Amino acid sequence: MKPCKAILLNARENTVEFVTIKDWTDISKFGKFDLFTTVQVDAKGNTLFVDDEGLLNGTNVGFSWEGMKDVLMGNAIILGTNLNTGDSVDTDLTLEQVRDKTQCFVRFGRHFIKAPGLGPNIVA
Repeated sequence: MKPCKAILLNARENTVEFVTIKDWTDISKFGKFDLFTTVQVDAKGNTLFVDDEGLLNGTNVGFSWEGMKDVLMGNAIILGTNLNTGDSVDTDLTLEQVRDKTQCFVRFGRHFIKAPGLGPNIVA
């Protein structure tokens, strides 16, 4: 895997920022999770890498993505995907697009409370 431009959606800090992913271990390191699963979010191949155990391990922060009915728990790494090969590539999303498509939440028991603001804050 060549180094790829990715976006870290940090639900705990309610921020989005660019990061460089050099291999699959960076996904876990930046996302702060051990196991991950993927969710493709558009027809161009942009993909969320999220905590596969987020609902099980007591994570109390998460986010929603425009058009999805469920809250995803924990942080996310957003990478592009080459739809012909399946390889990870640079995401073509901007920080502003991710901010506008997401809302961070804090979980209290079975209830979710939105983080303040219109979306995550951009970290330059």
